[in-house]
Amino acid sequence: MSNIGKIIRVNALPPQGERETNVIYQVAAPGAATYTDYAIDENGDMKTPVADPAAQNLSDDLIKISDPGLVSEGFITQAQFNQNMNEDLDLKLNTPLIDGNAQNFTKVIGLDDHGNTAKLPAGDLGKNVANSSLTTIAGAGLTLGANWTLNTSGLYYSITGLTDASSDTTFNMLLAQNASGRIGKSNGKGAFISLPNQLTESEKTAWKTGMNGGWTTNTMSVAVILPPIVDKQDRDYFITLKGANLNLNPASFSVEIMNSTGTTVIATVPNSQVQLYTNGVDLVFYYNFKNLPLGNYKIRLWNGVAYYITTPTINVIDLLTPIGLSGLSWSMLNNTTICPTVDLTTASGTSIHRARNTNEQFVGTNQDAVSFKSSVLIPSAIADGDFYLELTNMTSGVIYYDGSYGYDYGLVDAAQPFSHSMQILAGIRRNFFFDERILPDNIFVSGSNTNTSVGLNRTSKLYITKKGNIVSISSINNGQLTTVVSTWFQPNGVDLAFFANFNSYNNSNSNNGANIQTDIYINSLIQL
Repeated sequence: MSNIGKIIRVNALPPQGERETNVIYQVAAPGAATYTDYAIDENGDMKTPVADPAAQNLSDDLIKISDPGLVSEGFITQAQFNQNMNEDLDLKLNTPLIDGNAQNFTKVIGLDDHGNTAKLPAGDLGKNVANSSLTTIAGAGLTLGANWTLNTSGLYYSITGLTDASSDTTFNMLLAQNASGRIGKSNGKGAFISLPNQLTESEKTAWKTGMNGGWTTNTMSVAVILPPIVDKQDRDYFITLKGANLNLNPASFSVEIMNSTGTTVIATVPNSQVQLYTNGVDLVFYYNFKNLPLGNYKIRLWNGVAYYITTPTINVIDLLTPIGLSGLSWSMLNNTTICPTVDLTTASGTSIHRARNTNEQFVGTNQDAVSFKSSVLIPSAIADGDFYLELTNMTSGVIYYDGSYGYDYGLVDAAQPFSHSMQILAGIRRNFFFDERILPDNIFVSGSNTNTSVGLNRTSKLYITKKGNIVSISSINNGQLTTVVSTWFQPNGVDLAFFANFNSYNNSNSNNGANIQTDIYINSLIQL
């Protein structure tokens, strides 16, 4: 500690180099009522501050630094220290007084563990998955420390750019969600089991069809089996099934012959002997029935998803003998006003041909023109029992909507007087401009109703099967099947003949309508 000695009163503090040491200078201006003490130690440093700094201006270079730490840093005078302090202060930040944004104020100060500072991008501060487009780095991730909810508020939430792991068998878990929104992994069993409850009937059908390779899984049905009777002779029979949803999957189907109750498989038809069609209406197979016992058999179909057993049956008998038709003769009845000469419309053997006759007139309304009636086709001895009749009808030409070209054909009572309007017991009425109907029940035929001018080349089939007092009439028209099953009301002892009635041509088609031609063939008659 300095030992301050004598007191020297002066009017002004001597310069630093002229001051005595270990003294107190009392400085008072001439005539002043107060003075200021300045203590000068042995080093010449002033040790006592003025009581009122504003009362005296001192030059910094008059004040010496005695602190060893500061001296070691090169500070000898207050002036040097102040200069260094001002330089340091120039490097300091001002206290912020205004608000800004990361676009205009792009830097912030960062501090490391050693107290070093650096400028950092202001835009990086506060970045997160909610407000920024981020890219992860190695080691980055998110670990939940508590339950966490992401509420989309009805906005889209997407995860894009994922790799396709469809062929990787290790990806066998699904992302699932419960009713409260909680997410977890699942093997998919719960969702799969509940799927049928979420689908409409049409969606179920579409799904089943898709799972079956695009082939039908709809409920199959068979309306008729043709022919309905075969024999045990050593030969193949081609069997045609007509119905709905018969377009089976070629990779997964079967056709089996069942007993009459449909409970036992009797034989399996090799798939190589089955012809499948995409129209869903037809299925054809051939089979040799020689090893099957006599009796009735049903057919069972498998479409890859479900079985179906037919209601119609095939009857296997010992020997099938078609009834000869070579002895048929024909009667003709013409409307002389329309057809004074009948030369191109003819009937012979087992066929009838309709064409515009020489001098045949065109009329403005649909009128009877030409009719044919056969001799006895089915004697009462057969008609009283069971029989099967197959007919083919072919029509070609240009059909016009403004015409009414049509015709009727079928079985009639052979004893009924011949007229253009004989009562048809089992047959069909074809009118290409309105509709076609199975007789006598007047049931609409699917695939009819042309209703436009069109070049026509149509082959239709008609099958009449009588068993007991039940008659089944099936029409295949434009590839569509219509089957009518009704009661046979004819009494026993009635011979049956074949009848066909053709309408007139319309006069508005005098240039083109006359090229319409029709052929009707009696293919076969079998006693069952």
